[in-house]
Amino acid sequence: MANKTKTTGPATKSSKRTTRKNALGGELKAATKNTPTRKPKASTTKPITESSQTETKKTTKKKPTGKPTGKLSLLDAAVQILNNASEPMTCKAIVEQAGEQKLWSSPNGKTPHNTLYAAILREIKLKGADARFTKVERGHFSINVTGK
Repeated sequence: MANKTKTTGPATKSSKRTTRKNALGGELKAATKNTPTRKPKASTTKPITESSQTETKKTTKKKPTGKPTGKLSLLDAAVQILNNASEPMTCKAIVEQAGEQKLWSSPNGKTPHNTLYAAILREIKLKGADARFTKVERGHFSINVTGK
């Protein structure tokens, strides 16, 4: 029966309060967590009836698209410009021509030529031989004659 220790209940924390000090040696307040208690959300589901189904059909309407029908996208404007061009063009020149011919205007874009470049490359990659553009050399594009 040597070395038996008697345990009585769970271990208790020390009642001594420790304080933290900041870099200048002043004491900091003890951090307390103020977590708000969350209330369970009330169930707002209604039983489905014929009248509730017809109400939802009435309220769901298609919204008109934000694009005006009279303006071209930059890709469509690029197709028109490259159709009239005698040689391959850079994206910067295409954007300038689109602005001069009033086919397309930039809505406060800083680098529309980079956006056009990425869009043309994406179309070439996705559509392959059916793409409207071909990459002639680095940065120069022309109309794809075989893709039509």
